[in-house]
Amino acid sequence: MKIKLKILLLAAALCALTEACGAKLDAQGYLQAMLDLSYKNEAEAYVDMGLGTQEEAAALYERGIDSEMSYFKETLSLSEEQESEFRGLFEELYKKASYTVGEEQKQEDGSYIVQIAYRRMRVFEPAISAYYEGIAALPEKWEAQEETPTQEEMLADMVEILCDALRKSIENAEYDEEETLTIAIELAGNVYTPNSDDVAALEQALFDSDYSGSAK
Repeated sequence: MKIKLKILLLAAALCALTEACGAKLDAQGYLQAMLDLSYKNEAEAYVDMGLGTQEEAAALYERGIDSEMSYFKETLSLSEEQESEFRGLFEELYKKASYTVGEEQKQEDGSYIVQIAYRRMRVFEPAISAYYEGIAALPEKWEAQEETPTQEEMLADMVEILCDALRKSIENAEYDEEETLTIAIELAGNVYTPNSDDVAALEQALFDSDYSGSAK
């Protein structure tokens, strides 16, 4: 079972903002609110800015987590218990995202540029390395059993190893040196929308989710 991980959380949660007549957009506050809701499940700023209600914030956060879990459910055929365990692991992972929202700069076309300082979290590389090491020992375990395990039982063993590897990696996560990138909040008509490419770049920057590794 080859593992490839995807991070789609922020893209699932970001929403557009309608420009208020004559009002200045708080682009920095908007991104801070959306990041904190998406990764930390902190909705206070989201509600205070009038982006939505507490209930809407909760639904938005769950939608982001659901976007992640749908991938794992399809890829790993998770049971309800395994899905719950994975969900808890990813909630803990996202809470440990390291970012600082900097000041906004308004552009001549009415859009805004906001700088984000971040430290990339090294969690998937050690987890996947540990996963491959763990599954290498499974054939010997299965051979020693009185009855040959079914494919479902084998997959369950592999998923358990992946869960354990992720849990330990999240608990002992390390971070790269701080770097920066920018996100444009673009104005089209009277609607502000975060640039989708910039959002995708931030998603990839926060975690080493582009690491897939290979069995040894």
